[in-house]
Amino acid sequence: MDILDIAISSVLFLSFKEKVLVRKELDSEGDFAVLSSEGLSSIIGREVRSKDWTGGPALRNAEKSLAIMEKFGIRSCRHDEGDYPSLLREMPDSPYMIFYRGNIGCLSGECVSVVGTRRVCRECAKATFDFASDAARDGLTVVSGLAYGVDSFAHKGVVSVDSGKTAAVLPCGIDTVVPGGHRKLAEKILLSGGVLLSEYVPGTPSEAWRFVQRNRIIAGLSDCVLVTQAPPGSGALITVDFALDYGRDVVFHESGLCDEARSVSESVARDLRVKGGKSAEMKLRHSFEDYVKSGAPLVSAYEDFKRFKDEAPGTHKIKNVQLDLFDSSLND
Repeated sequence: MDILDIAISSVLFLSFKEKVLVRKELDSEGDFAVLSSEGLSSIIGREVRSKDWTGGPALRNAEKSLAIMEKFGIRSCRHDEGDYPSLLREMPDSPYMIFYRGNIGCLSGECVSVVGTRRVCRECAKATFDFASDAARDGLTVVSGLAYGVDSFAHKGVVSVDSGKTAAVLPCGIDTVVPGGHRKLAEKILLSGGVLLSEYVPGTPSEAWRFVQRNRIIAGLSDCVLVTQAPPGSGALITVDFALDYGRDVVFHESGLCDEARSVSESVARDLRVKGGKSAEMKLRHSFEDYVKSGAPLVSAYEDFKRFKDEAPGTHKIKNVQLDLFDSSLND
């Protein structure tokens, strides 16, 4: 665990490539502590907007994060270290570091990311649970975001299986669990040999934009994303956009077209129409049905998913519907 790496990782306005440049340029924590905004601008080749930024406060915060890591048994791995999940390296915006509790090795095998709405209906909840449990029995690691709704049923489906492994990606430092109501579920994930992980240094609170950033990691950790239910503008569909940008496969579960799911979608659409505005209009153009119409494959169970994965690459072409990836007012 290198405190200099933790400090560099915590500078959120730096891109992955810029963090790598800073790490190559600096030899010690002392070099970082005296770094000014002008010096940082010189290293990364662009002007830093925060003129009063200095490395000292960031280094002191890194020391606090390290203390939290030691207290809670949190570990970390840098992008060029062996434990770092290989699929994350393929992303153009990879995390410089990830911080984790539990078994990071469960991400070294085949993974599937399962996403969907917090307003999950009964049929989609069952479909999510069944798919995740079947995937776990088949040796896959199920990746999701520990949120209420679809995420929770994905994780619960896995921990119901002996030796099932699941990974929960958090939008905050992993010294806390968001949402707080899922602390016991997080414990079960760890006890079953799974992992909790985040790109944020311990001590980082959750914020709306961090949920969107978290979604790109959920997309990046697997070569396929499954969506079980997602009303218009759902944050789960942002994960789909990331997945398509990264060249991942995306499949949709038939349960997302059931009467209950359609009712939720219609309710969300009504609320968006009442709200009005450009953001609402954009979300109304971004739905589960849009992707299906654009050629997304539908599955009804894990066995269908397995058959899809066995097909030749490129069999299904899906158009990327596109939505503002940093719209923090997303329904999910």
